[in-house]
Amino acid sequence: MKIHSIRLKNLNSLKGEHFVAFNTEPLAGAGLFAITGPTGAGKSTLLDAITLGLFGRAARYGNESNPEDVMSRHCGECSAEVVFEVPAGVYRATWERHRARNKPDGALQAPKRYIYDSAGQVLAEKIGDAEKQIEALLGLNYDRFLRSALLAQGEFSKFLKAKADERAELLESLTGTEIYSRLGQLAHSETGKKEAELEKKEDHLKQIPILAETERTELEQSFTAGEAELKKLESDIEEAGRLLDKIKQLQSARKTEKTSRDALQDIDTELAKAQGEIDRLKRHQLTIPFAEDLARLESAEKTLASAEKNQKEATEAHEAAKQSLEKAILALRAAFQEALKESKMREDLASKAIEKENAQIKEIREWLKKNKSDAGLSEQVGDLTAAIADLKNARGEFLRTWTDWKGTATGILPDEAAKLLDDSGINDETRLTGKLDAFLEESKKKRDSMEQDCTEAERQANLRKDHLEKAKLVTSLADHRHGLKSGDPCPLCGALEHPYAEGAEPNLEMAILESELKAADKKLSALRKALQNFEQTLKTLTTDRDKPLGALRKIHSRTAELTGMLQPLATAVPTPGSEDELRKNLQKRAKEYSDQIEKLKASESTLREETRTKADVEKEIGGLKTKVEKLPPLRSEISESAFSGKILTVEDAENLHSNAVNQENVSRTQAEERKKDKANAAQELTVIKQTLEKAAAASEFETLEQLKLAKLPAKEAERLQLLEKNLNERTTKENTLLDQALKEIEKHLGEKVPEGDDAITFQETQTVRKETRDQLLKDQTTRNNQLQTDTNNRKIRENTDRELAGERRALIVWQKLRELIGSHDGAKFRKYAQSISLDILTRHANRHLTRLSDRYRICRDTKEALNLQIEDLDQAGVRRPMASLSGGESFLVSLALALGLSDLAGRTVRIDSLFIDEGFGTLDPETLEIAIAALETLRQDNKTVGVISHVGLLKERISTQIVVEKLAGGVSQIRTVS
Repeated sequence: MKIHSIRLKNLNSLKGEHFVAFNTEPLAGAGLFAITGPTGAGKSTLLDAITLGLFGRAARYGNESNPEDVMSRHCGECSAEVVFEVPAGVYRATWERHRARNKPDGALQAPKRYIYDSAGQVLAEKIGDAEKQIEALLGLNYDRFLRSALLAQGEFSKFLKAKADERAELLESLTGTEIYSRLGQLAHSETGKKEAELEKKEDHLKQIPILAETERTELEQSFTAGEAELKKLESDIEEAGRLLDKIKQLQSARKTEKTSRDALQDIDTELAKAQGEIDRLKRHQLTIPFAEDLARLESAEKTLASAEKNQKEATEAHEAAKQSLEKAILALRAAFQEALKESKMREDLASKAIEKENAQIKEIREWLKKNKSDAGLSEQVGDLTAAIADLKNARGEFLRTWTDWKGTATGILPDEAAKLLDDSGINDETRLTGKLDAFLEESKKKRDSMEQDCTEAERQANLRKDHLEKAKLVTSLADHRHGLKSGDPCPLCGALEHPYAEGAEPNLEMAILESELKAADKKLSALRKALQNFEQTLKTLTTDRDKPLGALRKIHSRTAELTGMLQPLATAVPTPGSEDELRKNLQKRAKEYSDQIEKLKASESTLREETRTKADVEKEIGGLKTKVEKLPPLRSEISESAFSGKILTVEDAENLHSNAVNQENVSRTQAEERKKDKANAAQELTVIKQTLEKAAAASEFETLEQLKLAKLPAKEAERLQLLEKNLNERTTKENTLLDQALKEIEKHLGEKVPEGDDAITFQETQTVRKETRDQLLKDQTTRNNQLQTDTNNRKIRENTDRELAGERRALIVWQKLRELIGSHDGAKFRKYAQSISLDILTRHANRHLTRLSDRYRICRDTKEALNLQIEDLDQAGVRRPMASLSGGESFLVSLALALGLSDLAGRTVRIDSLFIDEGFGTLDPETLEIAIAALETLRQDNKTVGVISHVGLLKERISTQIVVEKLAGGVSQIRTVS
C-alpha cells in the first residue's frame, strides 16, 4: 500500500484547504522526508488526516470514530481525502463532516465516507460499506494499519525497558495479540460453565420420580381387574337401559291418553259456544253469488260521495283563488309604487355622485398639473435609489480606506501622521495626493535612518566579536609566551619586544567582552526586526496608496451621475449622512404622484358608472309607469289603500300575481269539472241499485236490505272461517293421538312392562349401577395416568441419561483444553502465544538493526520467556539487559523494533509508506547520521518514510521537508521544501 496524496480541510490548526502530494517532486524522489514545525503547529494533524480519510478515525483520539473536536474552530465543515495505490489499482477515500447549513454555530451532523476508483466511480457511500471496502482494498484493519504504517517510537522505548508483566501488556497492544488472552480466559470460564451446567442437569435427572417394580406390577394388575369389572357393568347398564326406555314409553302413552281426552272435552265446549257465529258464517256464504253486484253497488255509492265532496272542495277553492287574485293585484300595485319611490331616490343619489366626482376630478387634475415634474419619478425611483446607495457606499468605502491607511501610518510614525494626515481637504484629489505622498516621503527618510542605525549596530557587533576572538587567541597562546626571548622575533607577529614574556598575564576580562558582544547582538537583532516591520508596513502603505484615491474618484463619479438624474427634479445631491433622507423623500413623492393618478382613474371610473346608473334608473322608472297603467282596475268597493301586508319586490309581486291568475283559472275549470262528475256518479248508482233489487226479490233474502245485512265484512268472514277450521282440525288431531296412545299402552302391557312402584324400584337400581360405573372410571383413569406418567418419566430419564453421556464426553475435551491453555486471567495461553510473537518480532527487528548498528542483536532471555536482552557482538557476544543501553542505543533498537513490527503487521500486505513520530531527540550527531542512513536504505525496497520531529539537526540532515508553520490566531500553513 502506497499513499499518493492527502488533501485536508479545516482540521485542528490547519484551517482552510491543504494538499500534500507524495507522488510528485520533491517528495516522490526523496525516499526519506521530514515533517517539521514547532510544537502544536499541526504536524500530527497530517497523520490524523490519513486515518480519517481511510478509516474515519483520528490516530491521536484512540478508538473514537468520527471525533467531534477535530474540526477547526469557527468553521462549519471539515474533510480529509487520501489517494492510495494497492495491487488492484489507485483509489480515493474521503471523510466529510459538517454542521447544519455549514454554519459554525450549527448542530453537528453525522459524518459521511466515500470510496472511489481511479475512474471516479463510487464504490461505497455508506459508513459501514466504506469500512468493509477499505479493509478489503488495504488488507489491513485500523489497528493493523497503525502498527504497520504509523510508528510511535515512544511505545517501543517503554517496551525495551519494561518488566515482564508490563512488556506482556505492551506486546499485546503493539502486535494485536490480545485475542490469546481472551481465548485463555474463554477456555477457563467455558469449562467451568459447562461443568456447572452438567452438574445441574444430573441433579435434575435424579429429581424425576419413577415407581418401584413391585408398585408398578400391583398397579397394572389393579388396572386389568378394573377393566373387566367395568365391562360387565356397562353390559348390565345397557340391558337395563332398554327396559327403562319401554317404561318411559308406557308412561308417555298414559300421559298422552289423558291429555287427548281432556282436549276433546274442551273442544266440545268451545264448539257449543261458537255455534251462533258458525250460523252467521253459513248465512254469509249464501250471499256469495251476489258478491260482484254488491261490490259494484258499494263502489258506486263511494264514487257518488267522493264526487259530492270534490265538488264542494273545488267550489271553495275557486272562491279562495278569486280572493287571492285580488290580494295579488293590490300587492303588485304597492310594489310598483314602492319601486318607483326607490328608483327616484337612486336617481337623486346618482346625480349627487356625478356632481361629487366631477369636483374631485377637477381638483386632482389641478394637483397633477402643479406637480408635473414628478410624472416620471415612479419609473426612475429604482435607479435613483440605486444611485443614492452607490454614492453612500462610495463615501463609506472612502472613509474606511482612508481610516485604515491613516491608522496603519499612525502605527509607524504617529507624530508625522498627526501633522500630515489631518482630515482637512481630503475630498480634493490633489490635496489628498499631496498628503499621502508627503507622509510616504517622511517614512522613507525614517527607513533610511533605521538602515543607518542597523549598519552601525552591525559594525559594533562585529567589532565586539573581533575583540572577543582575539582575546581568546591570546589566551590560547599562553604556552608559547614562555618561549619568547627578548630580541628574537615573535613567530606570530614578528615583534622584537615581548611585554608578556616574563610571565605577566594580559588583562583581557573575557566575561566583560562576552557580555558586550551579547548586548550588541541583541541590539542588532532588535533593530533588524524593527526595520523589517517598518519596511513591511511601508510596503503595505505604498501598495495601498491608490486605494483612498480610487475611492475618492468613485465618490466624484457617483456624485456627477446622481446630479444629472436629480436635475429634472429640482433636487440637490445629498450631503454625507442625508442619503437615506433623500431616498425616502423621493420614494414618498413618487408614491404620492402614483396615488393621485390612481385616484383620478378611480374617480373617472366612478363617474362613468354613476352616469350609466342614472340612465338605467330613468329607463327603469319609465318601465314601471307603463306596467302600472296596464294593471286591471279594482272592484269599486276595493281601494288601493286596502293593502296592509308586507311590501314585496316588483319581481316577487309579479310572480305572486302571475301565480294567482293561473290558480284562479285552474280552480274555475276544476269546479266546473267536479259538477259534471257528481251528475254522472248519481246516474250510475241509480242503474246498479234497480238491477240488484230485482235479483234480491227473486232470492231467499226477498229485499236488498236483508241481502246487505247477511253479507259480512271480509275480515270478519275470514275470522269465522279460521275459527271453524281450527275446531275441526283440533278434533281430528286429538282423536288421532288418543288412538295411537291406546295402541301403545296395549302393546307394553302385553310385554309386561312394569308400572308404578315396580318401575320406580327398577329405576333406582339402574342409578346405583351408573354411580358404581362412574367411580370405577375415575379409579381406572387415575391408575392409567400413574402408569403413563411412570412410562414417560422412564423414557425421559433414559433419553436424558443418553444425552448427558455425550456431554460428559465433550466436557473431557474442554477440561483438557483448560488444562492446556486456560486460566482465569488468560496469562497461560497469552504467555505462550506472546513468546512466539516476540520471536517473530525480534527476527524482523534484527534485520533492520543490522543496518542501524552491526554491534547489537536483540535476543530472548533463556530464563524468562517475555524478557529481552541485548547481545553485544563487539564484546564476544555477551548478553546484557536492555536497561544498560544508552539513550542513543535505545533509540536505534526501538526504531528497529518499530520497523520490524511494520513488517509483522503487514506481512500479508506490502507497506510502501511509513511515518515515524518523534524519538530522535536523544541521538548524538553520529548516531543520528546512522539512523538516517538506515532509513534511507529503505528506499531500496521502494518505501517512502516520513519522520515527524522538531530536532534542529534532523531538519539540517534531511533536505526534503514538509514544513508546518504557525501563523497568527492559532492557524498553521503547510509548504514543501527541498
